Amino acid sequence: MENKELQKIVAHANLCDDFYIDAHALYLQTHQKMPSVSSMYQVDFRKAFSWIKENRAEWIEDIYTYRDYDRSDKKYEYDRIIIILKNVPVMLVLAENFIEILHSENDLPLVEELTAGLQPFRQGQKRKAHEINLVVQNKGSMTLRSMEIKRTKLDLGLYYEPDFADIDRLILKRLNTSKDKGLVLLHGKPGTGKTTYLRHLTGRLKKRILFLPPTVAQEITGPSFIELLMSYPNSVLVIEDAENILADREQSENSSVSNLLNLSDGLLADCLNVQVICTFNGALSKIDSALLRKGRLIAQYEFRELSVQKAQQLSAHLGFDTAISRPMSIAEIANQHERTFEVKKVQPIGFRAALQS
Repeated sequence: MENKELQKIVAHANLCDDFYIDAHALYLQTHQKMPSVSSMYQVDFRKAFSWIKENRAEWIEDIYTYRDYDRSDKKYEYDRIIIILKNVPVMLVLAENFIEILHSENDLPLVEELTAGLQPFRQGQKRKAHEINLVVQNKGSMTLRSMEIKRTKLDLGLYYEPDFADIDRLILKRLNTSKDKGLVLLHGKPGTGKTTYLRHLTGRLKKRILFLPPTVAQEITGPSFIELLMSYPNSVLVIEDAENILADREQSENSSVSNLLNLSDGLLADCLNVQVICTFNGALSKIDSALLRKGRLIAQYEFRELSVQKAQQLSAHLGFDTAISRPMSIAEIANQHERTFEVKKVQPIGFRAALQS
């Protein structure tokens, strides 16, 4: 194979990133120079694309699209669109909630004209009640997948001890405050009501809620995640089962804590106004003490088993006639009619016990 042909293959191969076409590389190869970039965020890019095709069709040289099949709507939906304009070194990249205009500095008047035409398609941070947005990694970038969660009408006085009422009021007030920041820590044994409360809380928040799985949470200050947050400022970020994210740095090599500190009370927090809720099952003593600093921590609460009196009250409310004789978790009370599959550990005796002591 001749060297020139090999160079062509390499050049074309570099046009593709992990997701689709690398528009910046395409611009560089097409126009032999790097582009200037003008970006718009929170844009309904599909409506913007329709407007460009209908009102600026004569400008278009070529269009490249990436589509995903939506099984619920039974049709393909655009996921990424690249538009090349005629006779000018200008390209448009349209994707979920943002548009990039790649251009030379000589084409700023055209950029302004395009921006004015696309301005009506900017959208606020509307969210449905009982909706959360799952942060997912998709071919090298991070995106949101909207999901509705089960509606929960919860009487906090029934499900939690009396001291939780003040904590709930504080959390609700702060998380509904615009352009605020800070951290909420909810911890306790499994089954004591952390997720039940989160489900109830999300229905009362006015902000967009981003749910971050622990596997993705390690990258909370990575470029892809910060770019995502720039599109959704003033949001509430929820991280469940966050033990590894919060672990004391003196006990383990944990860079995630530093990332979380910066996001909840650092320069990033000042820019993005993101509030963070973390839930975990372990003790408060095992997390990094820097997370508990005044000014950073909005609230922390340990969910415990309900007292015998409180457990009896909730059991009766749920329709059981059981006589409660010990403290119980919400999960135990709500599912007391179900068979238990837990296996009790047998305590070693004799020589084996001596070896383990």
